[in-house]
Amino acid sequence: MPVNIPGVLSGLRAHLAFLPLTAEPGDVSVSSPLASIIIALFSLLAVYLITRYLKSPWRYLPPGPIGYPIVGSALSLLDKKRFFSMCESYVFVGDIAYVNLAGQPTIVLSTQQVVADLLDRRAGNFSGRPRLIFSHELLAGGMTFTTEGHTPRWRRMRRAVNEAFRPSAVGRYHTIEADKAAQLALALADNPHDTVSGGYSHHYASYAASVVLAITYDLPILNTGKGGIIDTVERIARDLARASAPGTHLVDLFPRMLDIPDRYATWKLDAATWHRCTSEFLGGLVGEVKERMEASGEARPCLAQTLVEEADRFGLSETEISWAAGVMYIAGSETQAITLEWFTLAMVGHLDVQRRAQAELDAVVGRARAPRVGDREQLPYVSVLVREVLRWRPPVPMGLPHKSEEDEWYRGFFIPKGTLCIINVPACHSDAEVYGEDAAEFNPARHLDEKGRLKPAPADTKDEGHISYGSGRRICVGRHVANDALFAAVATILWAFNLRAEGAFDMDGYVDRGITVSPIPFACKFEPRFAEALATLSEEVGSR
Repeated sequence: MPVNIPGVLSGLRAHLAFLPLTAEPGDVSVSSPLASIIIALFSLLAVYLITRYLKSPWRYLPPGPIGYPIVGSALSLLDKKRFFSMCESYVFVGDIAYVNLAGQPTIVLSTQQVVADLLDRRAGNFSGRPRLIFSHELLAGGMTFTTEGHTPRWRRMRRAVNEAFRPSAVGRYHTIEADKAAQLALALADNPHDTVSGGYSHHYASYAASVVLAITYDLPILNTGKGGIIDTVERIARDLARASAPGTHLVDLFPRMLDIPDRYATWKLDAATWHRCTSEFLGGLVGEVKERMEASGEARPCLAQTLVEEADRFGLSETEISWAAGVMYIAGSETQAITLEWFTLAMVGHLDVQRRAQAELDAVVGRARAPRVGDREQLPYVSVLVREVLRWRPPVPMGLPHKSEEDEWYRGFFIPKGTLCIINVPACHSDAEVYGEDAAEFNPARHLDEKGRLKPAPADTKDEGHISYGSGRRICVGRHVANDALFAAVATILWAFNLRAEGAFDMDGYVDRGITVSPIPFACKFEPRFAEALATLSEEVGSR
């Protein structure tokens, strides 16, 4: 019931009018003017606080853990498994949990329905990004558009990249992907008895970086030497991923730390040096593309070429061109490499899946040539195998957080302006109503019908069959290229090799790399399936 504040004040004035103006010494009865005034003021304060509480929408926050004083539940972010399990215990109401991260309102979304309702259908309010002071502002100088807020610069850079990576344009990169996949298979054959140090994980990282390097800058040479281009970009990606992990840097929790003078904050000086060196490196790569364009009048299709040619149309500065290309290169290489690591684990743990995929490859492609990206429609099982790896073990289990731009109400819950939205991707992918009772298991056949044809993808997954690429306006702009590169690698590896684990392997454990997670390293043997496999790959490299 609303409280009549003017009526309360009127009653207070009437009460004071009949109070005695004086009191005997030592008289501390409640009838003294001072005591009455104090009581009245405290009563008003109580009425105000109660009224404010009753009217406050914060009473209707989603349920969630209380956490500790000051820091809330921020420390739990250091352990993703603990954080998610803690939040999942509260999602019995609405599949959404509220978490206080050192004063930062945060919600965790644990079903694809909730993700779609907020991040897709209300994208106008949930397309923001949290402020990442250390990684985005200090290290990247505000130029990583994937972590940029909903700003004009973000729109310019994203539109330009989307132009080069739209579905109708990515077919021009298929030859590059096939060549790199063949090179990857040959590299794996050189080290058949892999160990936990280096080995296939290194080759996967080199493949992913090499593919993205060629697509972004038209540099086809597989440079794997220490200090080379690929080694440098792996370091940049590693640094940004670690710096972006929630709770890694105190300045992200306590922004006032930016006021610390530079001479007392060496981390600020180190970040400035890192940004300068990285900007020079990325600018140099775009500069090489420009030189080739000027020398020949044209350049083979690549992202940097498109950005340079369309700079005026999209209003991009030279710095924005360098970082737009660089971000796609950096972001694409690590996640693809990690996905291939999870693929390897899935194959050694599910030999029946491996044999079925190889049977399809033999029936459709044969052994006279290696598979190509253009074969994908005739290889539905191999195609959905890639889809299932991304569903079963998403490389970025927390996604990239969104942020609400205004207050919002959802299913009776209040979501304040500025709330972070974290997607619990593994929980979304384990939804039995969407993926079946065996959702926790690795089973590519779930994406096929009884005749072995591709089923329509679950609603709100953008035809991907999962949400590992994100949701809403922030969905990964390079996902079409990533799907092609992953298919090329998986199909080529399964066509050429039998994969067998050497020793123990852990299907459930993981290594935390910041915002990404990878399998616990294990030894794997890559055995050529037939005598002509490697010779055929050697002949095809560079001949397409």
